[in-house]
Amino acid sequence: MKKTAGFLVCLLLLAAQGKAQEKLYLKNQKEPIACKIIEINTNEIKYQPEDAEQLTIGINKLDAEKIVFKSGRVQYFTDPLDDFNFYKGQKRWIAKVGILSPAFGYTDLYLEKSLKPGKSVEFQANIIGLGKNMFYYNNYTNTDLYLNQRGVSVGAGIKVLRMPDFEVSNRKLLHILQGSYLKPNIMVGYYQRDFIVLDPVTSVYKTMKKDIIISQLAVNFGKQWILDNTFSLEVYGSLGLGVDNFRSQQNKIKKDNMPVSPYLEDENMPYRNFGYTKFGRGDAGLAIGGGVKLGYLFNWKKPKDVPAGSVKARK
Repeated sequence: MKKTAGFLVCLLLLAAQGKAQEKLYLKNQKEPIACKIIEINTNEIKYQPEDAEQLTIGINKLDAEKIVFKSGRVQYFTDPLDDFNFYKGQKRWIAKVGILSPAFGYTDLYLEKSLKPGKSVEFQANIIGLGKNMFYYNNYTNTDLYLNQRGVSVGAGIKVLRMPDFEVSNRKLLHILQGSYLKPNIMVGYYQRDFIVLDPVTSVYKTMKKDIIISQLAVNFGKQWILDNTFSLEVYGSLGLGVDNFRSQQNKIKKDNMPVSPYLEDENMPYRNFGYTKFGRGDAGLAIGGGVKLGYLFNWKKPKDVPAGSVKARK
């Protein structure tokens, strides 16, 4: 009799175990789905609901949060846009140069670091004077008037990937630093340049060096391509507020050195600063800019492996 009872208990336990189901948790649903997991492939999870085992339903893996199996093991699912492990082996630093900037009297240098998939920080150093010595043609003297600009500006911004590039089969970025973006950016700087005035006694043009302080608060927008995890190519534009003391310095020169050259009064309206062009007759105005950057990718140090986190065992 005892053997029979023990046998029946074992049968009941086996039956209960056979009826045990997995639990599928979805990101947009609080209650889990009691089901039997049939298959987990690259893009899809297939399962049979507990109350309709004749049906097989497939859902996108990106819609699933986790699966709790009968054994107690828990498998988590992460979005490639949020997991560094999907980009293992990709370099996360870029040193860049603005390849058009030397033609406008300065050289833009950049350093970008990936913070996480879809976001990076970019630092900027603008060496004013490392490039073409800018000049303007003076119709009164029939000569080129050189600015002899010298100075530096620095800036920083957070680059947010706005329209990432996806592979057709899944949502994995082609490269962690590739795609269209928006970048709020702030820049401040200082440089000296020559102004041209007319000596009221000798009627000879002379140069006068003055200090210019510049700043810009802008939003940059553009797109960056990564080539073979080695080089980057980027096209960008910027729009924002520019503040500098160019007009104030010019007015001071007019006041202190009367009469002055008409060239000075009409000089560069709008004013092309070294990093942006400002529209406005005062010290503040609309600032626009743009350019092309060429970069080289590297790792500052060997990146540490990020714990995968996709499969965890329940304690």
